[in-house]
Amino acid sequence: MRLRDRIALITGAAQGIGAAIAEEFAKEGAIVYAIDRAAHVEQLAHRLQASGAKCVPVQLDLTDHSALKTCIDDVVASESGIDILVNNAAICYYEDLFDSSLEHWRETQAVNLEAQYAACKLVAPHMARRKWGRIVNIASTQAISTEPRVGAYAASKGAIVTFTKSLAIELAPHGINANAIAPGCIHTPMSVINGVDETTTELFQTWYVKARKIPLARPGEPSEIARVAVFLASDDASYVTGHTLVADGGLTITF
Repeated sequence: MRLRDRIALITGAAQGIGAAIAEEFAKEGAIVYAIDRAAHVEQLAHRLQASGAKCVPVQLDLTDHSALKTCIDDVVASESGIDILVNNAAICYYEDLFDSSLEHWRETQAVNLEAQYAACKLVAPHMARRKWGRIVNIASTQAISTEPRVGAYAASKGAIVTFTKSLAIELAPHGINANAIAPGCIHTPMSVINGVDETTTELFQTWYVKARKIPLARPGEPSEIARVAVFLASDDASYVTGHTLVADGGLTITF
């Protein structure tokens, strides 16, 4: 129960990595506020509540910063503070530069990056008052070694890595640690592109599994990223800040 009675906000919590983090945090004793614009965040909350955990679903669009502020104010009023913020929500458009649009670029930055900034700005003062806090930003190995057709996504994730470093320096005097996680290829709904699960394709199986471009020869599971998040959100990571922890099965160390 490493997170017993900690108040945790998790964005993008309806599915994938966010849902797995919410579940692991609940198992570790946290009081979880699961935030997502998708209505099925309610299903996650009901499932966790049925197991005896405290999980409150919050449906909102993170690009609506006034709604986000209301949400955070409500949490603080109810719980008297916030201990942990996990910025996980993200979108990705797969498109060539030639066919891409400024609209998609801006939407990607708004969801992936600006929402993280807004959440940190709103939550950090409440953490500072208690002289304790953990911010965990979900980046990506796309910030380290990228590929075609994901320019806006890669740019947002690279920015998250450097933003997290700046946060760590600025917030350290207030007792707040800020770190990032860079997941590699994780088996989530985001790995399904145009109706095809990329982890099942011949290319993936040949290159990433059989040839071991991923040394562990498999995609990761959301629960494996969630356990990393538990570490960074707990007292076990008391001397870790400004770090991007890569959880990619070894993908970015190969060539």
